[in-house]
Amino acid sequence: MTTTRLDRVFTFGDQLSFLIPHGWIEGENEGNNYLYHAPNADSGWLRASLLSLKNTSKEQLRDLLSERAEKHTGELYESGDNVVVAWEQMSEEDGVPICNYWWAVAHFHGPAFTHEALFSYTILSERSEYADTRETLSLLAKLVAEASFTEPKIA
Repeated sequence: MTTTRLDRVFTFGDQLSFLIPHGWIEGENEGNNYLYHAPNADSGWLRASLLSLKNTSKEQLRDLLSERAEKHTGELYESGDNVVVAWEQMSEEDGVPICNYWWAVAHFHGPAFTHEALFSYTILSERSEYADTRETLSLLAKLVAEASFTEPKIA
């Protein structure tokens, strides 16, 4: 098994941080998303966005994620203090078949505040069974599930 060097990135005013493979670069931000990929990549784009939920109980948060898991035929699990839903979705972009891997990662700070990070990893469908793609996908699934959340400081 190869050892991959990792770098921690901090996004959304340091409210969300997670690890990415060393050497990956940040692409152009698309609205409220951060984008990362290997240099010169024509496939394999990781996007991250962050939602803030107020006045949500831990049970309501889990119910919300459970509904999403059912809707997308996804897998619901816990990773440390995070609750995660993972699913796959096939689609097309400009007529080219692509595969999107999704992770909704939620963290309950307390009854007044909750975060949900939505990650997607997009690849060309033809590459979905390549060994290096499967290895990267497995690594990313672990890394995003272990994302760290910081409650914003409200003055």
